[in-house]
Amino acid sequence: MSRMHRTTRHSRRTGLTLVEVMVALVLVAVGLLGIAGTSALLFRAAVAQRAERHATRQAALRLAWLASLGCAAARDGSADEAATGLHESWHVAMSTAGVAEVEHHASWPSVGATRSATVRSAFLC
Repeated sequence: MSRMHRTTRHSRRTGLTLVEVMVALVLVAVGLLGIAGTSALLFRAAVAQRAERHATRQAALRLAWLASLGCAAARDGSADEAATGLHESWHVAMSTAGVAEVEHHASWPSVGATRSATVRSAFLC
């Protein structure tokens, strides 16, 4: 009988223990938290990039509008866009060489701060 008892005592176990399952769940949870954090970071970056692209597009449109007015009508000014919080201001300087130099400044709210960009351009009179 002692021989039979020894063979059952040394038999191989099958399946997973509770500790192994808990460790696996912790590892999966840490991985999922990492993925969620990365997704949130990418989302914030995409929103910030969209706002910057909008400000850049508005600057290009404003510069084209000023050029279409011609040197005689192009003047300094500013504009606010309530929906996006974009604030634009521009300064037109006439040179003696028949060139209008324009400096366009845009600022917009971003996550936790206000971002801004300045574009300088010129057009012939």
